[in-house]
Amino acid sequence: MEQKRYPLKTNIGYFLGKPIGFEREFHVEYDEIFIQPDLNVFDLVCDYRISRTQEGLLFRGTLSGRIEAECGRCLETGLANVDTQFEELFFFPERIRDEGDQVIPEDGYIDLSETFRDYLLLGLPINYVCRADCKGICTECGQNLNLAECEHNSARIRFD
Repeated sequence: MEQKRYPLKTNIGYFLGKPIGFEREFHVEYDEIFIQPDLNVFDLVCDYRISRTQEGLLFRGTLSGRIEAECGRCLETGLANVDTQFEELFFFPERIRDEGDQVIPEDGYIDLSETFRDYLLLGLPINYVCRADCKGICTECGQNLNLAECEHNSARIRFD
């Protein structure tokens, strides 16, 4: 399967000459997108707002999409729905406080790939379950109980 790569860059050059409080809304939508280095996202939808502040540019928004994840019960791969909010401040170069602060690039384009990737991964459920009635695997032989029964199947393990 070919991974579809699209730039997640936003032109922010026109914000630099605007007064504090100036803001603008953006909408990003992809059926499938690969975010470097390792994240393939399906049905990505992001609505975000950029606000000009004294320190830099504040990005606030919501992200949603579907990411491949392993079911915590049956260990099969499925698509987990992720919905999350984010808030990131990109500092003007002269306003940097800490070494880890994100800085507005000189070329006037901010790449949101890393930000989107981080927040999507943080939004993944800790214990993803492929479906509510997933039976899991047999603890004795490892049989996926969604596909077939086994002789070890007992009533002692229930997910109801």
